[in-house]
Amino acid sequence: MIEASVRRKLGGFTLAADFSDGGFVCLTGKNGSGKTCFLKAIAGQLPIDQGYVKVGGRDITRLPVEKRGVVLVTPGSSIPHLGVDAHLRWGAGLRKIPLDEGRLSQVKADLGIDFGGRVRLLSLGMRERVSLATALLASPRAILVDEAFSNIHDRQAFIAAYRRLATTSGIDVIFSTQEESDASLADHLYVITDGKIERRL
Repeated sequence: MIEASVRRKLGGFTLAADFSDGGFVCLTGKNGSGKTCFLKAIAGQLPIDQGYVKVGGRDITRLPVEKRGVVLVTPGSSIPHLGVDAHLRWGAGLRKIPLDEGRLSQVKADLGIDFGGRVRLLSLGMRERVSLATALLASPRAILVDEAFSNIHDRQAFIAAYRRLATTSGIDVIFSTQEESDASLADHLYVITDGKIERRL
């Protein structure tokens, strides 16, 4: 369960968003509506003026990014100089979580990662697959996906597989998109407009 009541003023824009839900959640909204600001506030990358953030009942509002148990994945999240398998192990290694070969192989197979080499040589869609799998293998409490499904080939099948893996692992996911039709791939749909969030499904 992710619970957030966040207020942050950024120039002429005000984020005033309240959220309480879990599972696999789709967050839609137009460019500039506040999707990225909201996800960054949960991840701790955007300090808030007022409010709180809780994940799994734990108040993480004042914790630094690395201690929040939350991973934010964007299209630019990959680490270019690493090889694919080293990248996949990176997050788990950072958190000192044992990662057996069976688990690694299963996630690679389920998410269509059948390629290797340096991450910087991959297409954007392949880099997104690797970043998203790395987040999953790190076993955080929550994964926030900011438009990082957007360039993946066979996108709907990938998201369905990612949802299964996250659900099985007990990881809450919020993924942002401009396509409201993506709600069909999620447990719940939220729409953000001018910094305010409304549950639609």
